[in-house]
Amino acid sequence: MERNPLFPLAAFLLLVLLSVFSLLGYLLAFRKLPPTPSPTAIQVETREGLKTLKGRLARTPEAWARGLGLRQEPLEALLYLFPEATDAPFSAEGYRFPVQVAFLDGEGRVLKVAHLKPGETYAPGTAYRGVLEVREGLLEVSPGDRVLP
Repeated sequence: MERNPLFPLAAFLLLVLLSVFSLLGYLLAFRKLPPTPSPTAIQVETREGLKTLKGRLARTPEAWARGLGLRQEPLEALLYLFPEATDAPFSAEGYRFPVQVAFLDGEGRVLKVAHLKPGETYAPGTAYRGVLEVREGLLEVSPGDRVLP
C-alpha cells in the first residue's frame, strides 16, 4: 500500500493548529475577570428605627435566579427590583438557611412578609414590585416598614 505524499504535510499542519489552539486556551485562562462588585448597604426603615444590612441589588433575570441562600458570599440581604409588578411565588429551593421574605410595592413599602425554610415556596397572593430577602433572625420586618432606595 502506497502512502499519500501529502500525509506528512497534513500531519504537520494539524500539529501546528492544535498548538495554536492550546496556546490560545492558555492565554484566555489567565485573562483578568471583572471584579465582583462590593456589597451594597440596604437600609430598612422599621418601627424600631433605621437598620442597615450588607447586601446586593438584583435587577436582572440572572441575578433573580441566584437567591440569597444560593450565594456563597456572606450577605445579610438581597433586594430584588422588578421593572413590572408580578405576583409570582417566591421559592427557597436549594437554599442553605432559612430566610425572611418581604414583598414590596413600587415605593419600597412592605406589603407582606413570609418566613421560608430551605425548599419552601410562598405565593403572596398580591402583586409586588420588589422583594427584600433577609437571613432569618437578623431583622424582623413587618408590613408598613420601608426599604429605602
